[in-house]
Amino acid sequence: MRRLIAFFTTLLGIVQWSMVNAQSSMVNGQRSMDLDEVQVTAHRRLVDTGVQKTVLDTAILHQNVALSMSDILTQHSTLFIKSYGRATESTAEFRGTSPSHTQVLWNGMKINSPMLGTVDFSIIPAYFVDQANLLHGASSLTLTGGGLGGAVDMHTLPLFGQGYALQYIQGIGSFGTYDQFLRFTYGNDRWSSSTRLVYSTSDNDFKYTNYDKKVDIFDEMGNIVQSYHPTERNKSGYFDDVHVLQDVYYNAPKNNRLGAMLWYSYSLRGLPFLSVDYKDNTDFSNEHKRNSIRSVLSWDKTFNRWNMGVRGGYMWQDIRYDYSTSREHVSTDITHSKSVSKQTYVQTDADWMPRDNWLLTADLSLYYNHVRSEDKSPFHIGDNYNLGRMEYNLSLSAKWRPIESLSLSAILREECYKRDFVPIIPALFLEYRLPFSSPSLGGGRGRSFVLKASIARNYRYPSMDDLYFKPGGNPNLRPEKGFTYDGGLEFSVQRKRYTLKGNLSAFDSHITDWILWTPNAKGYWQPSNLKKVHNYGTEMMASAEVRMKHQWRLTLTGNYAYTPSINKSEHMDGNDASYGKQLVYVPRHSANLSGGLSWRTWTLRYQWTHYSERFTTTSNEVSYITGRLKPYYMNDISLEKTFQWRHFHASVKAVVNNLFDSEYVTVLSRPMAGRNFEIFLELKPLWK
Repeated sequence: MRRLIAFFTTLLGIVQWSMVNAQSSMVNGQRSMDLDEVQVTAHRRLVDTGVQKTVLDTAILHQNVALSMSDILTQHSTLFIKSYGRATESTAEFRGTSPSHTQVLWNGMKINSPMLGTVDFSIIPAYFVDQANLLHGASSLTLTGGGLGGAVDMHTLPLFGQGYALQYIQGIGSFGTYDQFLRFTYGNDRWSSSTRLVYSTSDNDFKYTNYDKKVDIFDEMGNIVQSYHPTERNKSGYFDDVHVLQDVYYNAPKNNRLGAMLWYSYSLRGLPFLSVDYKDNTDFSNEHKRNSIRSVLSWDKTFNRWNMGVRGGYMWQDIRYDYSTSREHVSTDITHSKSVSKQTYVQTDADWMPRDNWLLTADLSLYYNHVRSEDKSPFHIGDNYNLGRMEYNLSLSAKWRPIESLSLSAILREECYKRDFVPIIPALFLEYRLPFSSPSLGGGRGRSFVLKASIARNYRYPSMDDLYFKPGGNPNLRPEKGFTYDGGLEFSVQRKRYTLKGNLSAFDSHITDWILWTPNAKGYWQPSNLKKVHNYGTEMMASAEVRMKHQWRLTLTGNYAYTPSINKSEHMDGNDASYGKQLVYVPRHSANLSGGLSWRTWTLRYQWTHYSERFTTTSNEVSYITGRLKPYYMNDISLEKTFQWRHFHASVKAVVNNLFDSEYVTVLSRPMAGRNFEIFLELKPLWK
């Protein structure tokens, strides 16, 4: 703790001295608030030295108002999204790791649940995110620790100088689905304000063929003469989601920028019955309710060769789960759980470029998390725990470009949970531009080929449920430890009529003390540091844009990941056959392809997604039906037409999801919707 206080005091002293002695830099009356804008355009950005990053921009994120971030990550990244069905919990598994190994940030603040350590991406509207960066493996250490698989960094962006703008979208879809989106923005040279509202509701009662049940038809003698799988409806799958996001930015004098972001969400969801469930949904209530508030305040300043910023945030979540029966108008609670988590966050950071080829950064963040968990279940009644925990994160980094084609970066990170310091977390990055690169060619032409490599150690501290949940929490758990190697090639080729870019990378990761919840002899689950896991594989991404004659334009983007995630733990007992086997619910192969063809005011888009088989047991046993989930291919298509008048723009979009009516599941006994349709009407009045 003394080391952190000493560093913080020194950092503030340096910044104050620099503010007094440095002259503010202004260009054409407009200022830049981040270091990226003051880089010489002929150079690659030092801040991204050696980083393996996937960027999802506004064009991708805002294509369909009905999409959540779980849909976006499924369709446009190498992440595997483990989903329990439409509008149900969806978590990200980065490079074959568990959902808690993916760190998620929103405008600089970590939003992983302090209780579970995970994030449900199904309740994050993609329209609330203006840019998302996926940092693979060791690259996540440039933002935060604990991302043994990687990190997802989401941002809202200001719209200075845009004037007034209004956008309204109404969506109507299959299964009684209605989506509404409203956004009002205002921006001038000083102010930027954006108000967004999303409301989604659905009966979500799609039909499916239940292959987990079989109906027999008997003859008069009692012999089975025919059998078939019944067609059923998705029971208790309804949902109502409301989200409101307000952000305000102000360009203050002397290169200061102030920002405020507030996001409120309410979600009421019925939890669908399993396909093996024979209950009548009128006799049971199975609901999940969530209220949450996330807020961030920020101050940034740019002057001469310095950037600095201070941020503060607060997150509050109230989550409830109720499962009850109703017979003869008498209701009986089976399970009732409630948890309230609060998080307070403060961060300060500073960047300094003593020379054009050096970049020094320092970052200090403090989080205070408090969770109160109550539970009524067959195993427990009363408080689980009511505890708080302080977390400290300190990061120092140096980036150096000794020659034009070579850049090096080193990061040292220290983390503390309550009074427990994890060992120093180091990371090294290297980037080398190959000699035949020529990024400075004229006439819209150029090419770039860059080799990247990194090596890093990482740690993840157990979540509060891991430590304190009753029954089962284990306060003696050790932090999970990871060691990762990354290497790859990033390329970009630009010509007058087309642009091609992408990357190919390979990684090798070893994680020890993997926390795993397993059933014990008393009948409930308990976490232990049981597993050693070896993750390795390759990731590929490529995108192309072709600009043709007569206003035709073609875009293609593809992602592929090969991700063996192998258990290397010691045998738990003589019957343990999990050694050397793929982790459950982790596909070895995943791929997606997005294509768009536009002409004047028409746009046709196609989306293809594939996941290979997933195993449901640690032994990868396939001798019985439930041991393996079959691979599946998903196809979506949309057609959009825009209308443009002098004072008004509008568009109509028709979407067909699951074009070929594929029957599939991502989690055992959780059926997914077949072919379904949506239509959207967008209205945009135009003002000066």
